[in-house]
Amino acid sequence: MKEPAHSWRYDAKCMDVDTDIFYPPRDRRLYKPIADKSKSICWGTGEGDPPCPVRSECLWYAISMDDTHGIWGGMSHRERSHLQRKWEKSKKTKTLKQYILEHDGGNKAKRFTKAVS
Repeated sequence: MKEPAHSWRYDAKCMDVDTDIFYPPRDRRLYKPIADKSKSICWGTGEGDPPCPVRSECLWYAISMDDTHGIWGGMSHRERSHLQRKWEKSKKTKTLKQYILEHDGGNKAKRFTKAVS
């Protein structure tokens, strides 16, 4: 029997987490602390808590489905859109998927883990 196309989800750190955390409210006062908490699940905290093993697949899923809501792969819709615009401005020597999987935050993980520590 073939595995479902999204079987990567079974390995996600958020598998048993309430998904509401990945959809923070638009209220600026509430958005950042909730978004930071959900992103820490994706990126890990750097204190013995590793990044999600399927973060890149999750990020690609959101981009390929043009999902405009929520935190996917440790990035908000705005951050995902920024990454796509960077690819569009590049020489496009790679497919969007290759670009995303290679450039999906760069040093962001280091910066993020310091911010939540």
